[in-house]
Amino acid sequence: MNSCLYRTTLGGCMGLVYDQFAQELESLQRKYADRPRDELIALCLMALEREELVTVGYREDLMNRRLESMPLSEPVRELIRHALIWAWRDEEMHTIYIRGALLKVGNRLLRWKTFGQQLGGLVGGWAGSVRQHVLWSSAPVSCAIATGVTWLGALTGKVPDGVRQHLNYGPFRDFCLFNVDAEKTAGLCYQRMIALAEKTPELGRELAEDFVRVREDEDRHARIFEIIAETLDEQNQQVAHENEGTLAEKITEVGEYFLPRARRQKTVSQNKIGNGARVFVFHGEHAEEKCSVFRQLLEQSGLAERLERRTAELKKNAEELRIIIKPSFMLGYHLKDRSIITDRELLHELGKFLREHGYGKAVLVESANIYDRFFRSRGVPDVAAYFGMEACGMPIISASDDQVSHTYMRGMAQTTISQTWKEADFRISFGKMRSHPIEVAYLTLGNLEWMGGRCDEFLFVERQAHRETALMMLLDEFPPDFALLDAYEQAADGLIGIMGCPHPKSPKRLYASEDALALDLVAARHMGVSDARRTNILRAACHWFGDPSERTEVVGTDEPLSEWRGPYDTEFSTLLSAVAYPVYVFGSGRGSLFVPEMDETAFPPLEQATFPRTVLRRGLRRLLGLHFSSAKNEGWERQ
Repeated sequence: MNSCLYRTTLGGCMGLVYDQFAQELESLQRKYADRPRDELIALCLMALEREELVTVGYREDLMNRRLESMPLSEPVRELIRHALIWAWRDEEMHTIYIRGALLKVGNRLLRWKTFGQQLGGLVGGWAGSVRQHVLWSSAPVSCAIATGVTWLGALTGKVPDGVRQHLNYGPFRDFCLFNVDAEKTAGLCYQRMIALAEKTPELGRELAEDFVRVREDEDRHARIFEIIAETLDEQNQQVAHENEGTLAEKITEVGEYFLPRARRQKTVSQNKIGNGARVFVFHGEHAEEKCSVFRQLLEQSGLAERLERRTAELKKNAEELRIIIKPSFMLGYHLKDRSIITDRELLHELGKFLREHGYGKAVLVESANIYDRFFRSRGVPDVAAYFGMEACGMPIISASDDQVSHTYMRGMAQTTISQTWKEADFRISFGKMRSHPIEVAYLTLGNLEWMGGRCDEFLFVERQAHRETALMMLLDEFPPDFALLDAYEQAADGLIGIMGCPHPKSPKRLYASEDALALDLVAARHMGVSDARRTNILRAACHWFGDPSERTEVVGTDEPLSEWRGPYDTEFSTLLSAVAYPVYVFGSGRGSLFVPEMDETAFPPLEQATFPRTVLRRGLRRLLGLHFSSAKNEGWERQ
């Protein structure tokens, strides 16, 4: 072991890295005496670089490769793997939070410093991870570059001696011991940031509370690395006195989320997501069969039985059960394109089915999106009326207008939830099959985005949480009890199906399951997504709730959609998909350039678009395949 970093064994005093940072912290306190705001910003910049560094250093693919090379039993490997995934996801969340906080309070100079610090952390994290986990013989070029970066960091003072001594390939146990020290150092930093945040309320009342949560995360990570180090010897083998049972027990004491789903006892007891279930996939031949096929799906998928079970659990009568259905229609922009809207005839059939079984308190709930920043009459009632959703026979509620405060058990930066969704007795996500340039497939889990905070809070560069993190927080505490997916007629395929589709597909399929994640994984596979890690939402859901694939049974059609193309159909669309996210975040004018051909009679612009903006919008529509021919424009009718 590289014992120069530690004065004692596991669980003892702090190491050299901790001591060096404590001295640096004292120096900053003297430098910024009586200037708490400046000191806090300096520490936030330092924390951002560190968070980005470990986000890169703990990344899933790297840890998986290292663990696969170690002579461990599969159960022990899986326990360590999942614990490290959670540490990685936490650190990624911290990075985005700190960056967003800095961007919100800073001037242009601070913004550039912020991006510079994050870039420095990214480069340093990559170099350090290569040095610690990659052999020269397997990647000599990468190792040479990483060594050069490390020495440059040492010469400029960015890499202290105590850190540089540990940036070498060695036993995984040494890596864990080093990170015990690093995590405790981070905890010390956040302890000081908490005190400073309490003195600077102008930077945000919630800042100190969020820093407390981050410090607690860092403490848990330190303990996780201690546990892993206690389990391994110098040859990366399991020590004799440890086994999967003792390892799981120790990790449980830190937090059940660090365990694979199968080993959790409390945190998933009321959550169907990731549990595995039968996924019903029914197929029709003609458009006229749509409602009859859907009725068969509702009856055979056991929705009525699940409602009865829920009614009994709550000791309520059927007519008292509050059923909330989340369809998709707020991204709708024109009657000529219904490819992104849950079929209202199916919604009507669902409402009819529920009433026939005595459930008369079902309502629809939807939330506003970014279009209301640019066009009038984009509230939920207005858009619902435009698309004739009142014909569904159920009241319609705006989730954007009934937000209430809520403290989530995990995650950061989201603090509200739709009261209607929160207080529901039975929740149904009724999504529409759509392609997506980033997610590849956008299905029933994605359909529940924005039941909490507004979408633009989690989309642009000053966001303090990734959109998939905000969604997982919601799903963790207020999951759907049942999921339905409309893929029968006019499903949005192509590069940017999430926004619309001039030439939609009609797969003639309908999906149902009590496990929304299992349903989405099956539907995504039918859409050509062979690896769930290609989509942020499905990958995050598998991390949070477990991958249910091995516990999933498909009832009905289980064949790929032969005509579905997706966003990676051509080399050109693949290129556009690859740059879609950074372009939208940094170059879309906060979404103002990426809008479809809105029906401006029903939804007038809030302000007249400038000539350059009009040209850019039209050009982007053509580039992205969102342009409708004049013949199609003339052929639509109000249904």
